[in-house]
Amino acid sequence: MDPIQLIQKDHRAVEALFRAFERAARDGQDGEEGRIVHELVRELSMHGAMEEELVYPALRAAGVEDDVLRALEEHHATKLTLFELDTLGPNAERFEAKVRVLAAEVRNHVEREERELLPRLRRALDPERYRNLGSALADAKRAAPTRPHPQAPDTPPGNVVANALAAFVDRARDLVRDAMGVMRMLVGRAGQQGAQVARFTMGRAEARSREVLGEAAQRGREAVRRGRARAIEEAGVRAGPALEQGGRRGEEAARRVRQAGRKVTRAAARAQPAAEHRETLH
Repeated sequence: MDPIQLIQKDHRAVEALFRAFERAARDGQDGEEGRIVHELVRELSMHGAMEEELVYPALRAAGVEDDVLRALEEHHATKLTLFELDTLGPNAERFEAKVRVLAAEVRNHVEREERELLPRLRRALDPERYRNLGSALADAKRAAPTRPHPQAPDTPPGNVVANALAAFVDRARDLVRDAMGVMRMLVGRAGQQGAQVARFTMGRAEARSREVLGEAAQRGREAVRRGRARAIEEAGVRAGPALEQGGRRGEEAARRVRQAGRKVTRAAARAQPAAEHRETLH
């Protein structure tokens, strides 16, 4: 494993986390900001411990002194910021500001390390030692602390012992934090599922209520139609006898009118000869 490629891979991973944080901050995703910072604390702590145990001692052995001391101080400043961030929540007033300052410092450190220190590392080691350093870095990162320890030694041999003890404590704390994170995730997911079930049930109930109201309205309209038809029918039944009786009365009146007319005609016929006789006498 190429040690410089391994270091640069870590640098790219950290840069990706900074960019993800900037997107989350822009979108106001506090929960995502907290998750990303947790990953930043872990990645930068492991990466720094790995370099302090193996890379910087190799460079100092090759005569690179001042630049390594500066890099160690930059690591120390980073640890202090990481330590503060590890105790803050994303809702803290200066949380985002601290992450942005950290990003600027780490980016400057990475740029200088890749431009000045890593090329000198390649030149300082023979091929076999160079390959062995790659394997050693991979092993050191797997056993590195996952949290910052600003007060611990950062140069051999003290840092080797301190990192081993710190890694044991950190990974035990990670188990607890991860377990709590899983519990929170499960509770949150259960809450979301419960809300979804509630919304689904309310939606079904609302749809069913609309159906019931629609059915009731339809039944009401049908009842009104049936009542109207029945009323018309009953009115027709009641009106029939009255119309029939009225017809009979009309016929009786007409008969009486005809009888009266015949009487008048007969009386007029009897009166006609008498009138003619009177005219003759005169």
